[in-house]
Amino acid sequence: MTTPVILQAHNPILSANSNDSLYRSDSHTNLTCLELFAGTGGLALGIHSSGFKPLALIELNEFAVQTLKKNSKSALGISPEHILEKDALSIDYSEFTNRIDLLSGGPPCQPFSTGGRKLGPNDHRNMFPTFIDVVAKTRPKAVLIENVKGLVRQCFREYLDYILKRLQFPSHTMKDNHTWYDHYKELCCLRESDFADEEQYIVTHQLIDTADFGVPQRRERVIISAFRKDLGIKPFTLTATHSKEALLYDQWVSKVYWERHNIQPSQDHLGIRERLLVSSHQANFLKEEGIQPWRTVRDALNNMPEPSPRGEEPSLLNHIQHPGARTYKSHIGSFWDYPSKALKAGTHGTPGGENMLRIDKDGSVRYFTTREAARLQTFPDTWEFCGPWGACIKQLGNAVPVEVGRLFALEIYNRLKLSLKSY
Repeated sequence: MTTPVILQAHNPILSANSNDSLYRSDSHTNLTCLELFAGTGGLALGIHSSGFKPLALIELNEFAVQTLKKNSKSALGISPEHILEKDALSIDYSEFTNRIDLLSGGPPCQPFSTGGRKLGPNDHRNMFPTFIDVVAKTRPKAVLIENVKGLVRQCFREYLDYILKRLQFPSHTMKDNHTWYDHYKELCCLRESDFADEEQYIVTHQLIDTADFGVPQRRERVIISAFRKDLGIKPFTLTATHSKEALLYDQWVSKVYWERHNIQPSQDHLGIRERLLVSSHQANFLKEEGIQPWRTVRDALNNMPEPSPRGEEPSLLNHIQHPGARTYKSHIGSFWDYPSKALKAGTHGTPGGENMLRIDKDGSVRYFTTREAARLQTFPDTWEFCGPWGACIKQLGNAVPVEVGRLFALEIYNRLKLSLKSY
């Protein structure tokens, strides 16, 4: 049995008497956040850039922890001691109670991934119960969770409903020897009047494609957000800011895309129907007012130097070429003039046919460098990744795009600020 890690009151991360306003939850200064399963820091960086100050980031993977510590002071404004290399199950969270404005995290996605064993709630890596237990113990003002699209599949849909209901009433814990389904049936019988407002949450969820929010990558994810009921904040979903239609308009109607990049048009990335429309000069793609075009791989990697060979000093941080890329059925890499395919972490290392760029019309491919993959996940070039190439790509394959974290956290930040002003 794992011994809980007690975070002592004298720890500057948690001390209620600390004079450092960076770590105090104060509606007149900074809002604070705590993140579980922080990974390589995509969500944390997005949340921090929206105005939140981290109390701590909790992560178990060795290389991800190294990356977080390497960037913590320069990018997150906290010292490396605020990065806790711990199993989230091993921590006593009592010191955080009523001191967190936003609790965030991306519980391990493997139990619900289409590429995994699909064990869902029966997978020992399922950390949703742990995350919601922390909600119950700490009572944050708001919650932000990211996970894979697999959660909304029919086989897991009821479990997603359970997660949402559990998050609504986090203090109603599971009885010994009960299954999650037994617990779900109990939760469905509860009424809001059974709990005080500060013991329950208003919860919503949204399935997004990150390309619709300015990320140069097709990456479908479930975003769950919640506000404590006593704050009187309404739930929200975000409206897409970018679209495929706007990209096709810029490429084949106005043609400003090709002019901007000073290249000849290419149809490589188009589907059969789209190629026929373009070839017959009948492309009638629409561009809705106020909607930006999807960002492409070319947009993201524009003006980057050539990758440096292994063994040489890169001209750009983490921009070293890894050899051995190859295509096989249904794994042909990403096209320059379209958002990339979703970066993948892989179960046993990097997927052989993914995380690649098609570099020429002859179908030749190469792996994305760590820096290129980071740009596809909207990390700044100053964010340094630690570990060998495979470990870095795995970190990025598991990461939340920084821009997605920023957009959702900014909405939460603004709503919390408005609510707290009325207190």
